[in-house]
Amino acid sequence: MEIDRDSIVRNVLSLAGPLVDEAGFELVDMELAGRPGSYILRLLIEKPDGVTIDDCVAINRELSCLLDMEDPIPSRYTLEVSSPGLDRPFKTERDYQRALGKWVKVVSVDGDGGSVTRVGCLQGIGDGTVEIVCGGEKHRIPVESIRKAHRELEQGWNKG
Repeated sequence: MEIDRDSIVRNVLSLAGPLVDEAGFELVDMELAGRPGSYILRLLIEKPDGVTIDDCVAINRELSCLLDMEDPIPSRYTLEVSSPGLDRPFKTERDYQRALGKWVKVVSVDGDGGSVTRVGCLQGIGDGTVEIVCGGEKHRIPVESIRKAHRELEQGWNKG
């Protein structure tokens, strides 16, 4: 019997989303990996002042109880709840908004089809562009030209 992963993910999302929201977190990503009998359900949660291990444990416990009651996954699975981490690639505008004022690394396509890597302070996101300051110089990068972007550790010696 073929299991519809998309259906499982939608059902789990309808349960997990409100629970995570009510606890004061944002559900930034969810993945159902593996195969029937050995699925891994991974949730990434975020909040403005950061996520602690205790936060992950609390959400895991509450969600585990809810999933046990509702049973949206028709086989065994392991539930993992964690924070996205600094090196998680940005997927949405919200990811960029969370990183405003922080150090980021942006790899984009240049006019010749090559790539340009910039590390600097994220100053803005909007109108289809990302603005970062690198070495005192402002760069406006079209979102559609970005291949990869993620948070970086602070570069105190190279603040732009």
